Amino acid sequence: MAEARGISVIRQAIMRSAADLFAEVGYRKASLRGIAADAGCDPALIAHYFGSKEGLFTVVVAETVRPAGVLQEAMDRRDPEAAEWLLRHAATDWGDPVQQRRILGVLRSVPDLPVARERMSQSLVPEGVAGVAADEIRLALISSLFVGVVTARHMDLLPPELTVGGDCSELVRALTPVVAAYLAASPATGGRPDAL
Repeated sequence: MAEARGISVIRQAIMRSAADLFAEVGYRKASLRGIAADAGCDPALIAHYFGSKEGLFTVVVAETVRPAGVLQEAMDRRDPEAAEWLLRHAATDWGDPVQQRRILGVLRSVPDLPVARERMSQSLVPEGVAGVAADEIRLALISSLFVGVVTARHMDLLPPELTVGGDCSELVRALTPVVAAYLAASPATGGRPDAL
């Protein structure tokens, strides 16, 4: 049991260091030696646990960009509060400087790795939605909105009144009608929100 706990601690330390380094320098410039040094372990352990730098990146994406399940739940709820619930969930990441930095690191790494875009898409689209064109369109638009918010907050492009407070409540309030419109879209409208 103690050995398993030790493995878990090392694995988490590697993932944390990788996420931080990808955020700082991007995928291409992040080295396994640098990640291992920051995690305080032998570089061989990265190959042991993750197979390769690409394998490590894939796991970091899955841990950092994780809205697929939440998006699916919001779609399944089919109630007026679903959009606000989804946005409040997203706001926990928007309000966390560490998580925001890691999300930006993943986005910065996408151009460096041919399969990174695919990995990002997989983490954004719930399994049951893949192949349903109308649902994929509306989820792509919601995901794009979320990525835009992270980027705009990082670059201080949003009005100060929207970013005041750690809970992003003003931002959530402003975006709720938009996300609600996308969640309300139906296949009959070709994925176009009924309210737009």
